[in-house]
Amino acid sequence: MQKTLRNSFAIGITSFFLLIVLSASNVIRKDTVQIPSFDDLLLTADEYIIEEDNPYILLFHQQQSSRGEYYDIARKLCKMDYNCLAVDIRNGGNDNSISNETVKLCREKRCSRGLANVEGDILSAINYAFEKSDKPVILFGSGANASLCLEIAKENENVRAVIALSPGEYFLPGLSIRESISDLKKPIFVSSSRADMPYLKEIVSGVSEEYVQLFEPQMGEGERGTLSLSNENENNSEYWLDLLLFFKDLR
Repeated sequence: MQKTLRNSFAIGITSFFLLIVLSASNVIRKDTVQIPSFDDLLLTADEYIIEEDNPYILLFHQQQSSRGEYYDIARKLCKMDYNCLAVDIRNGGNDNSISNETVKLCREKRCSRGLANVEGDILSAINYAFEKSDKPVILFGSGANASLCLEIAKENENVRAVIALSPGEYFLPGLSIRESISDLKKPIFVSSSRADMPYLKEIVSGVSEEYVQLFEPQMGEGERGTLSLSNENENNSEYWLDLLLFFKDLR
């Protein structure tokens, strides 16, 4: 009975904050910055600032996309007292009519776009945000880059937690995400469409249940990647509610 009351209270409080987040549109400041990657390629990123010393959520688009994928999502996340950094990395394309400037520069410089190089971009963004706030970051990834966020988080002491939307085994046979994140001991939020649930459960099967919040949509089939949180998904509120509960537990 007590557990039920606690859960009802948590859901009630989170529903209140959900209304705030979903109605949020503005942040204090948005700047476009450039971050040197490990090989001196300049990464273009949109930086959303609430307070200079707030911790950061780092936002990584799916393959063939851009930082524009997070144009609306970043503003909502900032309302939870996080700064956000939406990064163009070199395995991208275009989204929300926003071109991936890092990809453009990479083509001009004829730089490598292999797995190690993409990971280098993510690591460079982690270093940038950690140096600015002196606080561990939260990685937020979509698709293949969600998988890399999980893999990188295991060994990187500057990563506190991961939100992985529709991760998968995109890098076989060279890299198995299931094997690489085995025994990961950091909080992770994992979600996708209902059809993907058996697949996601297999990927996180080596991670202790105490660290995993696996969200399965109940109000329909759901959506993959950041589409699940967008206004294009009429049931996006259930994803946001579970995500807010995840953030609540991080406090």
